[in-house]
Amino acid sequence: MQNHSRNQMFDSDEPLALIVEGVFRSLWFAVIASFSMVRLVFRAPLLMVAAASSLGAIWFFGWRWSAFTLAGFLAGVVIWRFTHRASYMSLLQPTLSQTWRAPLYRLWFPHVARRCGLVVHEPSLPSRERRDLEAARLLKVRVQGTGAERLLLRLPVGMTPEDVAVRAQAVGQAFGVAETRTLASRPGRVWLEFRRRDVLKMTVRPVAQDVPDLAALTLGLRDDGRPWHLRLQGTHVLIAGATGAGKGSVLWSMVAGLAKAIEGRWVEVWALDPKGGMELGLGRAAFSRFEGGSAEAMCDLLEELVELKTRRSMALSTHGIRTHVPHAESPHIVMVIDELATLTAFAERSVVRRVEQALGVLLTQGRAVGISVVAAVQDPGKDVVTWRDLFPARVAMRLDNPIQVDMVLGDGARERGALADQISELQAGVAYVRVEGTREISRVRAAYLSDEDVRSLADGIEASRTAQPQPEEAA
Repeated sequence: MQNHSRNQMFDSDEPLALIVEGVFRSLWFAVIASFSMVRLVFRAPLLMVAAASSLGAIWFFGWRWSAFTLAGFLAGVVIWRFTHRASYMSLLQPTLSQTWRAPLYRLWFPHVARRCGLVVHEPSLPSRERRDLEAARLLKVRVQGTGAERLLLRLPVGMTPEDVAVRAQAVGQAFGVAETRTLASRPGRVWLEFRRRDVLKMTVRPVAQDVPDLAALTLGLRDDGRPWHLRLQGTHVLIAGATGAGKGSVLWSMVAGLAKAIEGRWVEVWALDPKGGMELGLGRAAFSRFEGGSAEAMCDLLEELVELKTRRSMALSTHGIRTHVPHAESPHIVMVIDELATLTAFAERSVVRRVEQALGVLLTQGRAVGISVVAAVQDPGKDVVTWRDLFPARVAMRLDNPIQVDMVLGDGARERGALADQISELQAGVAYVRVEGTREISRVRAAYLSDEDVRSLADGIEASRTAQPQPEEAA
């Protein structure tokens, strides 16, 4: 009986059949090799150019001159790296990392995906008999100059971005990355972002804004190197963070960003400091209205703002206007409340009821008439922040436990990479921000203002305010 190898193309051991099979296999290997080479040219063009240049230099000039040239190039790169680190990290380092990291990711990702559970199974089979049907595929690798590496994944049928978010930290750990986030793409695609270098490690200085934009007020820096813009017009902001997390950095960065608008009298900042002025009192001259005394006095100021809201609503509706436009006679008002829990959970019951009623009106009806509430709190629980869902913009600074992350930023935020409970105590001002209207989570750091900076800021605003006549409130 004749033995038949399963690798034979023909059911014969005749020499002619073996020769034909060898020819077909050789042609098939040549086609696959050519396709792989073309794909490599498009996926790693710099690597291919470098290889071609090296071979050409060796062919024309010999290996010695080529070695000298390569040594000179490497020496120039090293000198660049140590003499002008900023330009090196932004221009050359991402390209070099892309060249050698992309092939490594493509080589190891299929194995990592299966080990970390980025696979779909046959749901009709019992768990013991299920086998992996298809794993997530790596489509693109993008290395950025800010220390971020992004992997674009194609999801198999039956897998959602939420499934990837649950496994994202495991994938990051497999590649030696401590922080991993998922970013939405089009349906069937999702980005995995690895953060290997922290651009927010250093203190951020405030940026002067000659013409403040209430729709995009610059408060600091994002971890992708771009400015952090916070929307104030038409929204309310909740800032949650443990003691020493840097909530004051966010508040004073906001006041600094609004300085020119305050001096121009088309923005006013009112402030409540339940700690008797210990937090915000240092720069009280920057505020149009300030109250840091009794809880009743702070409640009175909130109710006064509610009355102003009512007058504006009636005036705007009379003129058929639905959205308030700030100007000197009717400025946009930002109500800053530091440590909200003091008024909503720890005050006398009669005061708590008044505060809840006033804040409820402002949060539900204040946006259209040019009133924004910015509240800072340590405990974001429902028993403290009853109207947590009425704050469209939310900032999660260092928090005490993982549960609080989802309380502030929404369900699943921590799984998508918002590790606010792991922010170092040495990085005051670092936070995670949910972008209004999306599920995207951004990591940011607010600018730091020293006590001297705050005094100088407040003195400048006060000097400008006293030099101008006080306009009357109008709609």
